[in-house]
Amino acid sequence: MSQKKSKPRRKPANINQVRERIRKLAKQHNYDEQVLLEFAEFVHGGKFKELEPTINDLKAEVLQAFSCSNLTELKKNKTFQLAISGRKFNFSQKEPWLIIYREWVRVPENERNEIGPTVINGIDVLKNFRPWPVFQLNPKTATVDDINAAFRQLAKTHHPDVGGNREVFEVLQKMRDSLLLLR
Repeated sequence: MSQKKSKPRRKPANINQVRERIRKLAKQHNYDEQVLLEFAEFVHGGKFKELEPTINDLKAEVLQAFSCSNLTELKKNKTFQLAISGRKFNFSQKEPWLIIYREWVRVPENERNEIGPTVINGIDVLKNFRPWPVFQLNPKTATVDDINAAFRQLAKTHHPDVGGNREVFEVLQKMRDSLLLLR
């Protein structure tokens, strides 16, 4: 009897790896990212599984970002009070932790390298206010001219007069203004 040699099973790609590769291919060959993602999902046999952070993961990172050890201490923290001023949060739910995580820690792993109409350079600008990666600039070396040039380049695609999304363009303007304030 001959035994069949089975091919080693490849580890399934995670969604961030797929999106990153799609972004490179789209840029290299001038393809539509959304079309490539839909094709990849078709070949994969469905949507790729995204690993979302748990409420405990988010809470731990937020507490660390504000140098606090528990929720009581966090609520008394002056910086945190300023960060959430004017907003009411129910901290027994995941969504408030996710909002604060996005604003003060980083873009969650499962939201990196996104693809879609409100996404620029892998960041959904309507969910995450991250001007440096959206503008693809280094905060240590970028000049006022670099910021303005990056904004003009993005405006060529995202301005409403050229078919862009008005909300996305308004966020880009706010991002540009916030970066210019730092210079």
